Amino acid sequence: MTNDDAKIIDSVVADHGRLKEKRQSYEAVWNDVIDYLMPRLDKFGQKPRPDSDRGRERSQKIFDSTAPLALRNFVAAMDSMITPQTQLWHRLGTSSEPLGEQPNVKAYLQQVVDVLFAVRYRWRGGFVTQIGATYQSIGLFGPGALMIEHDVGHGIVYRNVPMQNLWFAENNAGILDKTHVRWKLTLRQAAQRFGRENLSPSMQSTLERDPEKSFEFLHVVEPRADRDARKLDGRNMRFASYWLDESRERIVQNSGFRTFPFAIGRFYVGTDDVYGGSPAYDAIPDIRMANEQARTNIRGAQKMVDPVMLLQEDGALEGFDMRSGSLNWGGLDEKGNPMARPLEMGKQAHIGIEFAQQTRETINQWFYVTLFQILVDSGDMTATEVLQRAQEKGVLLAPTLGRTQTELLGPLIERELDILAEAGQLPPMPEELRNAGADVEIEYDSPLNKAMRAGEGASILQWLQQLGVVSQFDQRAMKLVNGVRIGRLLADYSGVPVDAMNTQDEIDQNDAAEAQAQQMQTVLQAAPVAAGAAKDLADAAVTAQTARV
Repeated sequence: MTNDDAKIIDSVVADHGRLKEKRQSYEAVWNDVIDYLMPRLDKFGQKPRPDSDRGRERSQKIFDSTAPLALRNFVAAMDSMITPQTQLWHRLGTSSEPLGEQPNVKAYLQQVVDVLFAVRYRWRGGFVTQIGATYQSIGLFGPGALMIEHDVGHGIVYRNVPMQNLWFAENNAGILDKTHVRWKLTLRQAAQRFGRENLSPSMQSTLERDPEKSFEFLHVVEPRADRDARKLDGRNMRFASYWLDESRERIVQNSGFRTFPFAIGRFYVGTDDVYGGSPAYDAIPDIRMANEQARTNIRGAQKMVDPVMLLQEDGALEGFDMRSGSLNWGGLDEKGNPMARPLEMGKQAHIGIEFAQQTRETINQWFYVTLFQILVDSGDMTATEVLQRAQEKGVLLAPTLGRTQTELLGPLIERELDILAEAGQLPPMPEELRNAGADVEIEYDSPLNKAMRAGEGASILQWLQQLGVVSQFDQRAMKLVNGVRIGRLLADYSGVPVDAMNTQDEIDQNDAAEAQAQQMQTVLQAAPVAAGAAKDLADAAVTAQTARV
């Protein structure tokens, strides 16, 4: 081990200790979240469970299923609102509108988007499953992390990073640019990744006997403070990458990344609050309450269905049998009254049920379940009313889901573009865009963004209705309307595919064809009149000639 390696190890180990200390205050609540919503996960601050204990049931604290079901709905809604698999949920554009409208630039950007989505949704890449696990982490803990790796020769691979194994930090602009990740690898996997010769002698020896034995590795990615930008090797890239073995005394790989390989979304953060909060974090008091209420209601229902029996003191019914269909001799006195009677506790079960239902509704509100369903019961609303309700949903969801979208998807797309460009899988860039410094921007086009823009569509429709009233006394008002432009705006707000609309050239061709057809129709309509006029002129000429003769 060189002196440089020793310095790196000392710095990394000290930094890791500080990051663990900063995260520790969140872990108690996160463990409660695990107990009540996802008990199959490993706890924070505890050793991972052995493989022999993985399948055991651990839901002893769960008596009410509202929170786990709300989490499931939250994950599904996040996926459908931000990254729906059946839609193109982002586009690429430029900061210069004239440049972005040039046909070759527009065609190039669309081709890049097509490549991105084709690569992203390859079954080998695992994006669909891993992004779902990331949304689940966001709902549970607040942060959710996705690692974007380049599997050379196979494409991009996506991997969710469990929060139990992740520590991170922000730079001065509040952007996450440092991560410490604890990975568990078998020795066979470690040898494939780092090379057998880079493992410690004890690991190499164990590799021969038990290649599937697991060891813990620490992966650190951070901005590289000292580098030579003219060199393209791993140790001079923007981000340093260090892999330390389980003993934290050996660097098994020292390399780097051109772009930050992690995309980390956070539900919300406060001042000086790196990890922030989540729906489950905020709802944990109500979740505890709901489970306690469920336990109480269960006990109350048991007492009502199988009540406490009151018996006489003298023990005449000592052998009283409570089984169905049993015969109890001596159970009646000489007057025919029962010698045993259930204890009447009052008929107040509905109070506990109503109170529990209120708590369940509150939990669903924490997870935005009711908000996500705002358009489900639309009934017979007009198009304007539907757009208004969509706008309401977009306004309420934007502060939290908008942050998640920006923090998670921005670094994700940047990383994908970098990998694809390095692999030569992108189409040639137009010279105009290259001369402009390859100024490409991400334009999100998910259902969330469409809902946020729905208000503009509603305003247009309301304006058209108002113009209809104004035009009744002044027809000039309708001259303000540009139907083609309005149609394109409404299509953009509603997410109508561009392929469904005519281009401007196609519109011009259709207009020219219609003008030509109209001109032909006018000629055809005028032909009988012209023929009659010609005949009249010919008759007049004949008449005049006859008169002269």
